Amino acid sequence: MPPEERHYPIIPHEDVAEVESCGCLFVQVRGDQADITCNECGSIVRTVPTEEVAAVMNALMMEVASEAMYTARCPHCGALNTFPGFSAVEVFVCAECGEGVAVNSPVQ
Repeated sequence: MPPEERHYPIIPHEDVAEVESCGCLFVQVRGDQADITCNECGSIVRTVPTEEVAAVMNALMMEVASEAMYTARCPHCGALNTFPGFSAVEVFVCAECGEGVAVNSPVQ
């Protein structure tokens, strides 16, 4: 699967940089380079070789997750979904199968 089509973790921009931005990071591929960019303010957080983008996104998620990470299993496919930096989750879209999930009691 091409890097621009992969499902990367949702990482709040403000959790990886000292900025006041309500955006989240996403990957923009430019040939053999990938920009990790904020969807709100447009800042490029980091540029990495395309083949390293998955490892870098996972490392960023683990940095954020070391502070707090909440998880919930998708009832449709069984995938474990992670929510770094969140204190509760009421609904989510599964990162694996794309199905919507309503959590009966919020995950905390």
